[in-house]
Amino acid sequence: MPRINLLPWRETLKKEREIRFGIITGVSLVLTGLVVLGVHIYFESEIGYQQKRNKYLQREIKKAEDQIKEIEQLDEKKQHLIERRNAIQKLEESRPQVVHLFDEFVRRVPNGVYFTTMAQKNNQITLEGVAQSEGRISSLMKNFETSQWVSHPKIIVIKRNKKGVKQTNKKSNSVFLFKLEMTQNALQLQ
Repeated sequence: MPRINLLPWRETLKKEREIRFGIITGVSLVLTGLVVLGVHIYFESEIGYQQKRNKYLQREIKKAEDQIKEIEQLDEKKQHLIERRNAIQKLEESRPQVVHLFDEFVRRVPNGVYFTTMAQKNNQITLEGVAQSEGRISSLMKNFETSQWVSHPKIIVIKRNKKGVKQTNKKSNSVFLFKLEMTQNALQLQ
């Protein structure tokens, strides 16, 4: 049997295996790197896409908040206009009452009684005036008590005033200053 030396063949096979292992390892590393790079690029693109969506949502939220503010301002303007309309309607409804009130004053005031000032706050009326006698003030009060346009008349002050009055005879020609309050009735006209 002849002797064959297999040593160089084994070394060649071993070197080929090492080269194949290096190539496979290199290719595996390159493929792994490409997969990692691909995954990284994919996730970066997904993150970028989500950030674009978030920015879009933030812009739309800002628009909605601006619209909400505008709606709130419009609601405030609407409420203000409703209040103005109600005030105007109330004034329109009370316009005939003023006419009736002054007409009532003309009819109810006896001779010898004169008003110097009149003030009204809400439905409370304050009158100040001059009368020739206390009896005329009493007559005025009785007339107002029977009125349908005013109620609860009450005298606040009656004061005798002699200043500036000429006395031609022995009777006292003094006048009486008075102040009275009453409530205006809100009657509905038919």
